[in-house]
Order: sequence, then C-alpha cells, then structure tokens
Amino acid sequence: MNIRFHFIWIFLISSSIARGQGQIVAQIDSLCELSYQQYGDYNYLEAIKCAEKALEISKELDYSTGQIKSEFYRIMAKQEYEPSTYNPKPIEDLIPKFQEAGLDREKARAHTFVAGIYAFFGDIEKSIENHLIALDMYEAKDDSLGLASVHNNMSLVYYDQHDYEEAFFHARKSMALEKSQGDPQRIHSSLNNLAIIFEHTGPLDSAIYYHQMALEKAYESNSPYSIGLSLSNLGNNYAIKGDLDLAEKTLLRALEIRDSLGYSRGLAYTHNRLASLYVEKDELRKAQIHAEKSLENAQSASEVKVIRMAYERLMEIAEEKGDYRAELDYLKKATELKDSILNESNTKGITQMKLNYEFAKQQLLDSIQNEQERRESALLFDEQLKVARNQRIIFMVSGVLFLVLAIGWWRRYKFVKKSSLIIQREKERSDKLLLNILPAKVAEELKEKGNSEARDFEEVTVIFTDFADFTKKAQHLTAKELVYELNICFKAFDLIMEEFGLEKIKTIGDAYLAAGGLNNQSNVHDVIKAAIKVKDFINQRNFDPSIPSKAKFDMRIGINTGPVVAGIVGIKKFQYDIWGDTVNTAQRMEACCGLNKINISELTYNLIKDDTELCFEHRGKVQVKGKGLLDMWYVEPKKNQLQKFHDIQLQSIK
Repeated sequence: MNIRFHFIWIFLISSSIARGQGQIVAQIDSLCELSYQQYGDYNYLEAIKCAEKALEISKELDYSTGQIKSEFYRIMAKQEYEPSTYNPKPIEDLIPKFQEAGLDREKARAHTFVAGIYAFFGDIEKSIENHLIALDMYEAKDDSLGLASVHNNMSLVYYDQHDYEEAFFHARKSMALEKSQGDPQRIHSSLNNLAIIFEHTGPLDSAIYYHQMALEKAYESNSPYSIGLSLSNLGNNYAIKGDLDLAEKTLLRALEIRDSLGYSRGLAYTHNRLASLYVEKDELRKAQIHAEKSLENAQSASEVKVIRMAYERLMEIAEEKGDYRAELDYLKKATELKDSILNESNTKGITQMKLNYEFAKQQLLDSIQNEQERRESALLFDEQLKVARNQRIIFMVSGVLFLVLAIGWWRRYKFVKKSSLIIQREKERSDKLLLNILPAKVAEELKEKGNSEARDFEEVTVIFTDFADFTKKAQHLTAKELVYELNICFKAFDLIMEEFGLEKIKTIGDAYLAAGGLNNQSNVHDVIKAAIKVKDFINQRNFDPSIPSKAKFDMRIGINTGPVVAGIVGIKKFQYDIWGDTVNTAQRMEACCGLNKINISELTYNLIKDDTELCFEHRGKVQVKGKGLLDMWYVEPKKNQLQKFHDIQLQSIK
C-alpha cells in the first residue's frame, strides 16, 4: 500500500512540474509573439524588452528553442531600431537552427527580414531570392498575413528599381490579402505603397487619394508612427500640386507627431520637405532652420540618402541668399557622398605605390643587415680556425672565405642595384599618379612641404559642361553601361584638355569642370578651342550609327573668365579645386545654354572678339538666377558658319 502511494505521489509531482514548465514555455512564446507585434507597430524599444525578457527566462529554464526564438526577435528589433547596425549574418546563422527545431514561422520571418537588409544594401538579387523562399513557405502554410507582408516588401523592392509594373502587382496582391484580414494597420502599409508608386507614375491625384485613405486607416489603428508617415507623405504631395498653405499645415502636424516619437529617420525626411516648401515660399530663414534639422536627424539615423538631400537643400538656400562660398561648400559635401570611381581608384593607386616603395626599401635594409650578420659570423669562424689549424690550412680557409665573401658582396651589390631600380620605378609611378591628380607645381610643393597654400589667380577661363536630360537617359542604362559611356566621354575630354594645356579640375556626376590660365600652358583662346573640340566629339559620336541611341548625349558648354582661388581641399582623399564667382557664372552660362552650343560671358567675349577664326551670335541680355540680366554670346568656328552658308546655298539651288 505504501509503495503504491509513493508511486502516485511521484506521478502527481511530475505532472505538476510538467504543467509549470508548460506554462513557462507558453509565457516565452507569448513574449516572443508580443515582441514581433511591437516590432510590426514600430515600437522597437518595447520589442527589444519583450525579446530580452523571453531570452532571460529561456536561459534560466535552459530552454534552447526559446533561446533561439527570443534571440531572433531581439536581433531583428535592435537592427531595425539602429539601421546603422544592419547585418544579415546573425539572422542567416539562425536559419539552420530554425530548420532543425521545426520553427517554420520564424524561418519564414527570418528570410523576409534578411531580404529587407539586402534590399537596403542594394543587393536586389539576394533580396528577391529570400523573399521568394519566404513566399513559398507562407503559401505552404496558407498564411495570409505572411503572404501579404512579403508582397508588400517586394512591392517596395521593385519600386526602388523603378519597375513600377511589378511594384503595382505586388502592392495590389498585398492589399487584397490585407483587406481579407481587416487589420487597419497592415492595410495602411499597403495603401501607402500604392500611393508612393502613383507619385512616380501619376496621376498625382491618385497618389493623394491613396495617401488620404492610408491616413484614415492610420487613425483607425491609432498608430502615431503611421499617422506621422501619412501626413508627411500627404504634405509633400500637396506641395508638389502647388497647395503650399495646406502642405505647410500638414507637414507641421507630421513633424509634431514624429518629434514626439523621437524618430530620427522620419524627422529627417519631414524637415527636408519643409525646407523645400519654405524655399518655394521664399521664407529662407525657416528653410535654413529645417534644412539644418534635416541634416542633424539624418546624421543621427545614419541615413546617407537624406544627408545628401539635406546638403543639396542647404546648397539651394545658400544660392538663393547669394552666399556662393557656402553654396560651393555644400556642393562639395553633397558630391562627396556620391560614388567617385576615378578618385577612389587614384587614391588606392597612390596608397599601393607607397606601400610597394616602403616594402622594397625595407627588403633592401633587411638584406644588408642579414649580409652583415653573415659576414661577422664568417669572420668569427675564421678566427677560430687560426687557433685550431696550421698556417697552410688557415691560408686555404682564408682563400675560400674570401671567395665566399666576394660572391656574397657581388650578390648583395646586384640585389641592391635591382632593389634601387624597383624603388625608383615605383617612385616614378607614384609621382606620375600624383601629377594625374594635381598640377605639377602644386604636387611638387606638396612633396617638399607636406602642404600647399591656396593661390589667387586674376584671369582664369573656366569651362563647365553638362549632359542635357542626363537623369532621364540614365534610367534606360544599367549602372555598368552608364559608367562605361561616361568614361568614354570623360576620357576624350581629358585628352582634349591635355592637348590644349588646360587643367582638369573634377567631375561632378555628369558635369565636367576645367580651367585655362592656372599654368603657363593655356589661355582663353585655348579654352575656346578645347570647347569646340569637345562639342565636335559629342556631335560626331551622336551621328555614329554603331552607338545605340540610349547611349548618345546632348550637351551644354558654359565659359566665363575672371579671378579664382585655387588650392587643395582636405587632408584625406585630397583634390585640387577652384572657387569664386567666376566658377558660379561659368555654371550659369552652361545652365542658360542651348543644346550642343557654347555659351560665353561678356568678360570672355571681350577677350576673344577680335579673333578672325571665330564668329559670334549675340543673345542679348538673359535673365540668370541669382545674377539678374547678363549679356551672353554663342561662339563657333568660322568654318562652321561657312559650311552652314554653303548648305543653305545648295538647298536653294535644289
């Protein structure tokens, strides 16, 4: 009887423990799911807290499945809270563990999250690959919410690639699935995606309509994050439509909500939109305040795209104020955030030359030191032989030693000579590469002193070129094709500038900046000849039937003469640059130029008007932004005019 009672008591205790553990496991699962819900509502700090609590309990219970799950939700929320920490590796390491533990839901969510990170870094192939894996898993489980989430994310991926047809397809699929579930927060996300696609495809009224519907769903779900997002997007659309007062009211309300949330990324966008609005309303003080706030929040969120947008907005404000030094400074900072393939490769090249030079030099020193140590050892050995052996053996060993030393010294001499030649070649290559970046005088000063002072030039002729409608053209080319075509054009421009003794300054996107008069090899006439040759190159290229039309560009050339300041910018990845109103006016000449024309200022015209090989077309006074009315002339070689006259005569005869 006692034995039977003992077994019953053990069974009851075991059952109680099992029920207790089951309740704890259920609590861990609930905390993980709550973490995911908070993550979906953009409450990332709360999501982190829930996941960390689940992780703490799982470790106390030694519950490995709970540890894997809670660690996943913790990493996901932390990376989303700080986008600068985005890294797919920790999540990818968990995916096999989900597979082993049979956690299909977490595995699908992991693939979805990893897909988003790859999209953020621009690896579209891996992003789509992970989205499709998640899509298959959700379809197998008939998980409507999961399917809607993936379609929503894929819509954004295709939107970023300007593939609006695919973006529409996935946005509508997501919308249909979300509506069947009736969750206003998730419906808001789908409506917002449809709206931003309409912003780019038109009509704008459709974008406003869907943003308004999204705002209604945001209020219905009582989500401050979603309300702020929709108000910011709506305000931007109102501004584009021209209703500036309504846009201002809407954006300020969005700013108030986003500020209460402390959401740096969203604040950066809204401040930037307000800065743009106030520029349009000519309220530059307010525009300056919001542009600076946009920059501050973008830097806090490590949002490089908005940092560049903030610099561009500050540059625009500086231009409106007439503060050209500030405008150039912001232009430089915005440009530095773009990829500069040429400058990057040049910098790496100089670094590599320097490393090669130092390595060869160290090799030589090591060789001499080793040879000296070997010589000392041999001499010591010779002294020991003198004590141990007779005179004859000593003479023989001395002869052998002398021969060995002679060979050693000869080999060392040959090695030193060879090493010196290697060092000299690498030094010459480094110098040549440095001269490819800086003018000879500046490069020499930099090598001698370690720095170079900025210099004033009284009469420099600046040439500024730009391709017309470049952004639209670029949409029809892949990134690789675009860089290839630009490289062909800019290589030709480099050779032309070298031919006429001009100093190339830099490229800014599709713009090309050079100057004559910074050295003793060029003057204003050389700049005009170089401009004519650049224009002829582009014209010949555009008439070449072997080049596809999408790779042909129309261009504008602006030229101005006057004083500039020239020198080196920065201490790392330095570059030679020029500043002053002369540069700004040259850019204005380019902006006011017709297609495939050369537009010159009055100052340049007065210097070359007596050149009998050139002909001029006076354009009169043209309104220039920030400068008022300026006289301008088109210039071209007289032989072109004669050819046009000849063509007209032929037409009249026919």
